[in-house]
Amino acid sequence: MKCLGETPSPLSPRQAQVLCLLAHGYRLGEVALHLGISDSAVNLYLSNTRRKLGLKTNEQCLALAVHNGWLKQDCLSHSLDKAR
Repeated sequence: MKCLGETPSPLSPRQAQVLCLLAHGYRLGEVALHLGISDSAVNLYLSNTRRKLGLKTNEQCLALAVHNGWLKQDCLSHSLDKAR
């Protein structure tokens, strides 16, 4: 998946990867399975991402990442399409 935008990001590569998978509509367990890590590791990456960005929800993190160009807009549209 080519989610990463052109703008430098404060996120670690793994944090960005987890957000990318969420943007593609993966659920937390699916993210863990795809990356070969535990559900608790995924939750830790997301918790650290929220803390680093000063936000409360994963959705806010996704929106900020797209707004700032850390993730491409078309990545987010995948999860919106899945939700419809």
